[in-house]
Amino acid sequence: MAKLSPNPLDNHEIARRLRMLRHMISGSEQGSQLRFANRVGIEYRRWNNFERGHPLPRDMAVHLIRAIPGITLDWLYLGRDDSLTVKLQRELREAGNALTLLEEGNAGPSRKATSSVR
Repeated sequence: MAKLSPNPLDNHEIARRLRMLRHMISGSEQGSQLRFANRVGIEYRRWNNFERGHPLPRDMAVHLIRAIPGITLDWLYLGRDDSLTVKLQRELREAGNALTLLEEGNAGPSRKATSSVR
């Protein structure tokens, strides 16, 4: 049986794209969420909630596409990058790859710690 692809409208899929966007613009080091939120004019706590999977309201999505040139509602909500510039597609893909490595790295030590206990 073929594995179904994730639902692009799922809040966690949207949250991943928001983390990719932040990573592309502000990096991943400590404080990047705060820097990004300040840059785009969103309260830090609210941005943090969106990155954790809280629903992204349409007015906030419109605010983001106004604040970040080239981003579209189709990309934010559906993950469709066909209307993005080739450069932006590449930058987001690179940010997504880096984010995946970071997330895998963050999950790695806990597995290592439990395997060394055995």
